[in-house]
Amino acid sequence: MIGWMQKNKKYLIVTLWISTIAFVGAGFMGWGSYQYGSKGRSIAKIGQEEVQLSDFQMVYGNLYGYYSQMFKGSFDEEMAKKFGLQDMAFNILKREALLMNLAKDYDLKVLDREIAEAIYKNNSFFKDGNFSREQYELVLKNSRITPAEFEERTAKDLLVEKLNSLLGVSITPFEEELFKNLFGISDKLEYKLLKSDSIEVSVTDDEVKKFWELNSEKFKTEQMYKVSYFKSPMINREPSDDELKKFYEDNQFEFVGSFEDNRESAKEKLLQKESKKEAMKSYLKFKKGDFNGEITSSEVGEINLILDGKAMAELKSLKDGEILKPKLQGEEFITVRLDSVIAPQVEKFEAVKDLVAVEVEAKQREKKLLESAKSKQSSFKGEMTDFIKINDSAKLEFLPFSDRDRVLQEIFSQQISDGFIKVSGGILLYRVVDQKFDSESVEELSKENIIDLKYKIQNDMLIKKLEHHYPIQIFFKG
Repeated sequence: MIGWMQKNKKYLIVTLWISTIAFVGAGFMGWGSYQYGSKGRSIAKIGQEEVQLSDFQMVYGNLYGYYSQMFKGSFDEEMAKKFGLQDMAFNILKREALLMNLAKDYDLKVLDREIAEAIYKNNSFFKDGNFSREQYELVLKNSRITPAEFEERTAKDLLVEKLNSLLGVSITPFEEELFKNLFGISDKLEYKLLKSDSIEVSVTDDEVKKFWELNSEKFKTEQMYKVSYFKSPMINREPSDDELKKFYEDNQFEFVGSFEDNRESAKEKLLQKESKKEAMKSYLKFKKGDFNGEITSSEVGEINLILDGKAMAELKSLKDGEILKPKLQGEEFITVRLDSVIAPQVEKFEAVKDLVAVEVEAKQREKKLLESAKSKQSSFKGEMTDFIKINDSAKLEFLPFSDRDRVLQEIFSQQISDGFIKVSGGILLYRVVDQKFDSESVEELSKENIIDLKYKIQNDMLIKKLEHHYPIQIFFKG
């Protein structure tokens, strides 16, 4: 039975789909042993999108709260590490950033009114059955999120929703049968985990120097930008009710609900508009050389404390001497002139020697680990699992949480009975020792379940494609 199923598994599954499912954490082994750091306010840059430290902290906090509730308060940091919670949080944001890049490439946009409607319909902000501005502000305050940050987060969610709506999914009778057969298969596995940290390596200075000479172009200084800039503060005053009502009525398309529901929002937008107008006056003076305010000169990199990713992308498109119009950054407008571009230079060996040594050691360790896996693949003696299905990831307790789904997808996609798979912190050796088919579970699988699965598979295939299309920079420290 097991031989037949292994040999003919390609007739039972959609191999292309299943073999390409891989949670995005697969490319980031070892993150659990690092402390997330940032350059400025970001922990990564993916395409033109920055992954903000504050977003990571929020997503991590939400995941931690979810599992804490699931484990009835017994969930702690040690369990969070075991579950790979950092990887999970980062992968959620990474997936979103990749989709955001694609959405913007297709020129998809979210209107202010759409953001307002989404917030207005969010029952977290309801009081007595209706949207309450007071409740909205209280919830955000308790979550330590500003309205501007929440609106930006909502805009991202809506943009991703628009993109996902283009990925319509339907299922054919043949596909339905294939998926049902797949979910009826159960494998019993023998497994052994080879850990990277058990592999000892030693590199010489000559090996490090040789690697640097062959790969010196990888070790360059960051492209920097010489800029001159000034800040324009936000106007701080109390507009009259008449002013606010007029602004609300003139810009009603930006709001959802009554004036009273949007009083604070109208005030914020009105003062922002007035402040930008004053900042534009200073910009014009700066452009003519008549600006008498304080001007600061600085050298900034891709990620900095002056401009966010979107504004920085605009700055990079300027020619020397051109000026970026005022950009709202936090609670002030900033006007920046690009003075010159400082091209990247190859770092001197002594400056990057330790960094190069770490990479050489990692490559040697990976090579030895792979050799060990290949030599032990057919003869290893390990531990046994119960019978597991493709959706039984919870049973793989010996693996980090972020690896479990991907590992099962890979095992069930293979036509051979043994192999090895890279996982966080090592390599998993496995062997299928028994197999059975459960017809009852096949009947329980609904068409809606299958459509959801196919949608997920298509989405994961898209993510894998985007990972190779958009450059990914990660900023962290050990």
